[in-house]
Amino acid sequence: MTRPGSPLSARLSALAISALMLAALTIGTAAASGIAFDASAFDAFASDEGYVDLVRVGDTLIVTFDEARGDLPATMEGDALPLDGDFDAFRLVTRDALALYGGLAVQSGSDWLTVDVEGDPVAVHDAVLARLARLNVVAEEDFPGGKVASYRLSHGDAAWRLSVSPYGDHAVIHIQAF
Repeated sequence: MTRPGSPLSARLSALAISALMLAALTIGTAAASGIAFDASAFDAFASDEGYVDLVRVGDTLIVTFDEARGDLPATMEGDALPLDGDFDAFRLVTRDALALYGGLAVQSGSDWLTVDVEGDPVAVHDAVLARLARLNVVAEEDFPGGKVASYRLSHGDAAWRLSVSPYGDHAVIHIQAF
């Protein structure tokens, strides 16, 4: 047992404060990177197919879905699109709503996103890497030459993992924030 004010007590207090500060810095760094899906520019009542693109806002990578073609040669078609005019539009305000109600091939969690896009898988892979380079995101390949291309991505302190998997005439893009 240590007495308050003793040298050992002071060292233990300093050690505890240092551990808390290190934990706060580590958690802050881990939370700095983000990933999101944004279909807010897509008119779910007018079209069944849209284009996929990739943008970066600060430390967040955003996969967008829109009627306008972006930099990626990739499309997605919703099984339930276009939505019926009787559909309640306020349901589309949440992050994953269009994917859910429109039947898009999108799955996500708090720190990951997977999209299944139509298009030549090699062209999609190459376009994703070219787009990331234009967004100033550095991509380092993990295992060159494999069927599934996987990369460590970084921009400043932000970090992600990317994989692009070819499947016939489509590709699965998976991004996880770290």
